Amino acid sequence: MKNPETLPFFFIIGRPRSGTYLLRNMFDAHPNVIIPTEGPVIANLYPKYGKKSFWTEKDITRFLADVIRHKDVQKWPLNKAGLEKSLLQCTGKCTFQTLIKKVYLHFNSAFAKEDILLLGDKNPVYSTNTNKILKAFPDARFIHLTRDYRDNLVSIRKVDFEAPYTPLIAYRWKHSAKLLLSLKEKQPGQFYTLRYEDLVREPENSLQEVCQFLQIPFKDSMLTFYEKQPAAFAKHPDKEVKKYHQSLTSPVNTKKIGVWKNSLPEKDIKTADAVVGKFAELSDYERKYRQTGFKTKIASLPGIVYGKASYLFADFLDILPFRLRLRIKEAGSVMAILYNKLAGKT
Repeated sequence: MKNPETLPFFFIIGRPRSGTYLLRNMFDAHPNVIIPTEGPVIANLYPKYGKKSFWTEKDITRFLADVIRHKDVQKWPLNKAGLEKSLLQCTGKCTFQTLIKKVYLHFNSAFAKEDILLLGDKNPVYSTNTNKILKAFPDARFIHLTRDYRDNLVSIRKVDFEAPYTPLIAYRWKHSAKLLLSLKEKQPGQFYTLRYEDLVREPENSLQEVCQFLQIPFKDSMLTFYEKQPAAFAKHPDKEVKKYHQSLTSPVNTKKIGVWKNSLPEKDIKTADAVVGKFAELSDYERKYRQTGFKTKIASLPGIVYGKASYLFADFLDILPFRLRLRIKEAGSVMAILYNKLAGKT
């Protein structure tokens, strides 16, 4: 807590339902790491505060209010009184990075902590705007977690925050993979790619390699993270835990590898293969269909167009006032909301 500005920072990124929450919980169980639950405060606050170098008491009070305004952050077990006192010590010259680090240091994990060596952030949404995150934390390291796009499709269909439209989900997987492969080529020292399949097959070896990349010691407690999950989920509604995180209360297993082979119709497999294309092999996955036909490609166009438009819209949001921008983002996907209403899920 004495010198938060010197603490290194890392991000766990990847498509939703790719194991990012699993990896985050493993790091939460590390005694020398603090990594809050999901809450994209950095991306949301950077347009407003990112370039600020001098802070008045009023600025800091507004900053804290904007942090807590996030719905996800309201579920964090934060020491708010201690955080406010700590942030007010930053009046005068200070960086956005330092204030964010102080916020994260006040996240009260369910796991015992010792000397903090590393701070982390897990948000799947950052896998499509990593360039923005690099502006806020140019020295950060990134763990890119990837999962077979067809298993990812099966998993996303079970939740309600993305519409279960195969071309759209496949395009978003491809978009994320393309962006992160490009960044890894440009800045290889800052990016480490880990396949979900390797993580659950060989968790200890995978975690040892990731810890080496992050320059921290591996701890056995990372493998037994599930023992304290009831306490870790204390502020999350039981319905939410059962829907999204039930598997995290048990030891790591390989049950969810290759489920697409028995769950997806051939039409969806062919569509996903067509949309993802060569980025399947570039991400170490093998397509079932390399030749998918003209009709499949044409039928996929609406999902691809919608996906591209949604990313353009996300870029546009950055120029809007913070509160309006946050309200729009937290409202959720328009297509997902429409689908769930039509399907009677809401």
